[in-house]
Amino acid sequence: GFWPALLVGIAGAAAVGAAIEFFVMRRYRGSDHSVLAIVTIGVDILLITELTRRMGTDVLALGDPWGNEVVRIGGITLAQTRIAAFLAAGLLITVFLLAFRYTSWGVSMRAAAENPQTAALMGIKLGRVSLAAWAVAGALAAVAALFLTVFPTPGLERATSLAALKAFPAAILGGLDSTTGALAGGLIVGVTESLATGYQSDLSFLGRGIGDL
Repeated sequence: GFWPALLVGIAGAAAVGAAIEFFVMRRYRGSDHSVLAIVTIGVDILLITELTRRMGTDVLALGDPWGNEVVRIGGITLAQTRIAAFLAAGLLITVFLLAFRYTSWGVSMRAAAENPQTAALMGIKLGRVSLAAWAVAGALAAVAALFLTVFPTPGLERATSLAALKAFPAAILGGLDSTTGALAGGLIVGVTESLATGYQSDLSFLGRGIGDL
């Protein structure tokens, strides 16, 4: 069924995230944020290349329970998948921010991000914190991939992987060391892209494909 497969996919993505941290990112612990970003882009390119090799030009439908159903509110038509994505995003963001602020894991992560040396001296195991962070990132990426590949998009395809690159300008806008800033940056990037795509004909003086840019 769809829901068991989704849980397996989320667990698998979390395992991949943890493996990337353990075998790749751990070697660059203590490096500058820009170095870590470049290494992450390199890993992303490798994963995209392997995905392209395996998928080719195929488009994989996920068989989600929402299908192409829509909801009409006044004069606005919304796909059920978009409503589900909005609710899921709101729930996950709330849970993450609460955990980030009030759990021992969240406090350890904030301490490790602000001053790794001091955090290590206080007994925080940086390796475990980083491993958990990458596992959580992988799980969240799986949820994001779900809503990027359901209606109105045709399904999982090669172009889906390019969505990950939009996270970098969002993080840069909000600050590489700020969670709330990254969320704000993501909102800015998303709204700007939607407006540029919707009003592309009125922005022709900026060149074709301004929405994609």
